[in-house]
Amino acid sequence: MGSRLPCFKRRKQVGGLWAYTKDPSMTTALPSTRALISKYTCGMSDFPMPDHYPPHLTQAQFQEYMESYAKHFDLLKDIVSRNDNDTKWRVEVTVNGVPRVEEFDKLALCHGYQTYPEMPKFECKEKFEDILMHAQQFRPEDVEKYKGKNVVMVGMSSTATDVINNIISHAANMYLSHRRGMYIFPTWRDKTPADLLLSWRRRRTGFLLQRYLPGPGASYLRPASCSVPPGASDTIIPLLQAGRLTSLHGIKRFLGPRSIEFTDGSVLDDIDAVVCATGYTADLTVAPFLSSSRPPNYSGPELLPMAVSNIFRHAHPLPSLTQMESAVDAHHAWLAARYAADTTPGSFDRSMVKSWEFQGFLHEAAGTGMENLGEPRLSWVMNHGVETAHAFRVFETGKRRAWEGAREAILRVNRDVASVDFYALRRLSLTRATNTHSPPTSPTQTQIISAQPS
Repeated sequence: MGSRLPCFKRRKQVGGLWAYTKDPSMTTALPSTRALISKYTCGMSDFPMPDHYPPHLTQAQFQEYMESYAKHFDLLKDIVSRNDNDTKWRVEVTVNGVPRVEEFDKLALCHGYQTYPEMPKFECKEKFEDILMHAQQFRPEDVEKYKGKNVVMVGMSSTATDVINNIISHAANMYLSHRRGMYIFPTWRDKTPADLLLSWRRRRTGFLLQRYLPGPGASYLRPASCSVPPGASDTIIPLLQAGRLTSLHGIKRFLGPRSIEFTDGSVLDDIDAVVCATGYTADLTVAPFLSSSRPPNYSGPELLPMAVSNIFRHAHPLPSLTQMESAVDAHHAWLAARYAADTTPGSFDRSMVKSWEFQGFLHEAAGTGMENLGEPRLSWVMNHGVETAHAFRVFETGKRRAWEGAREAILRVNRDVASVDFYALRRLSLTRATNTHSPPTSPTQTQIISAQPS
């Protein structure tokens, strides 16, 4: 509150991954990328999405929205080690080629984890003489290099879907190589954006079940379905069904200049390109002091901004050092148990947290007041209606600035959702799409599809 808060960035535009760049060393959303969640649930708590945006924003629209937010709140003017006596953070930056040093009382690293490409360790990859690259390097301007080529996409992430959508109309054959499949959800369900089906009440109920169940009976249950990751796509299944995309097992090794053997023993001898959408690792080189040798009181950067601001301002205390050490030990034990249950080497997500505990801590630290839903009409809408971030700004708790327009924004979002003909909007969106891949054959597809290797 009232503190100076500079933000140092490498990109020239506001928007993070949504600010498209041609620099292949930086991770970016592609111009063809669309958000997987709707505008009704992903807007800022005190800055509603414009009415003219479609339900699922494009890359350009998302970047425009975030830049508009920064301009509206006059943040662009502010857009990084401890000092010698260990009282402040000394941040060394280069601005327009000129180095400078500034000191700050608090430091938050908000540069994301999608920085360094995580490449699989393929056996005999040196034998392969054609394109072998990470999806981070892909840019639509280079799509002509795949014309008439046989291309293998490794991984089933959202990035993989984006790259496939750009390449498939140019490639002679397109393959999808993966090790364990994925539960693929459509972004639309019953003519409505799928994320609108998740309300605050349903989320809280889910947290309650995860916290207290299954209890002693856990050992009698089948392996958790989360051993196969979920994903959202409206194109992968139709492309597989149409035969334009072929599902393959994971890559075992490279056999020659264009030859690949897969884990089921099958071999392809005419592959021209392998693109790996296999994730990223975080870049902590700007803060080399963040390592296992540091004590857990350096926990601030792990918290989300709403809670971090209150912790920095001492509006909400961190737990004691003993409590934090105990929580870290318990979290590591939980991760170890889940790792032991994961049967696919190299696929474990080390960044996962217990959402039912983490979300509760964040709401308490941020002071959203979401546990105090008093007004009957508003309480019903917030619990059972659209789960919008405007709800975080309704109640004045003394920890976080409330927004006087939050109540009306919540009611308006719910009115909009109730009155919009989403089916017509979706068909219009597909008609205007620049991609040449086939659209989903069933816009009301609701089942969960597990895409396993053929």
